[in-house]
Amino acid sequence: MLDKQSITQDNLHQKVSGIGFVVGAFLLVLGSLLLPRASDLSDVLAQQKVYAEQATLLQGCALLLTFGFWAILIGISGIYHSVRLEGAVWVRLGFYFHLIGVTLWTMGMTLDISYPAAITNWLASPAASKDIAYSVVTVLSPAGFGRGTFPMNVMVNWLAFTFFGIGMIHSSTYPRWLGWYGVLLGISGLALGIVMTFTGREALINVFVILMLLSIVWWLTCGIWVLRKAMVS
Repeated sequence: MLDKQSITQDNLHQKVSGIGFVVGAFLLVLGSLLLPRASDLSDVLAQQKVYAEQATLLQGCALLLTFGFWAILIGISGIYHSVRLEGAVWVRLGFYFHLIGVTLWTMGMTLDISYPAAITNWLASPAASKDIAYSVVTVLSPAGFGRGTFPMNVMVNWLAFTFFGIGMIHSSTYPRWLGWYGVLLGISGLALGIVMTFTGREALINVFVILMLLSIVWWLTCGIWVLRKAMVS
């Protein structure tokens, strides 16, 4: 009984949580749709050309995606706050992993903001310092430092959703099907991140796009469900 009532114990928090999910889903969709990209993601030079030509747009999209994940974190805090009893341990684990994941995501987006600036600086550099400027581009590129951070980002973030899903299944606060949806997403993301560690993100980027789309649907569904619950409580 306490678990069922926990969604209404802090009505304002639940409303903010629901809004966080919805706003986060919207920002992630918008940032993903506007993100500039070459037709062949494995073509590093083509990607660099696109980023140099649309550096401001890339940086703006990185901010939108970052704000989106921050908003999702606000939404997740509502689940962390509302689940009690047997599900609380799992949700607590999920929240801690999600905090780490959002931190990694923010670091990755920082690279995406710095990367086009480094490319622009390299193209504008005099011949004498071009090699040094390009070394910075190489370090910041997705094939460089980003190769390791992105798969780790995927593993940590989606492992968190596995724990959230298990917690929701063990709780009477949320529909069980919503919990199972989270578990399946989390397991899929963890497996994808592990494979990406060895192949790089470019080879499986289309699979990640599908995973992200399904995750956005889950976050949006969570947001709508929480808002409806909070509005009638």
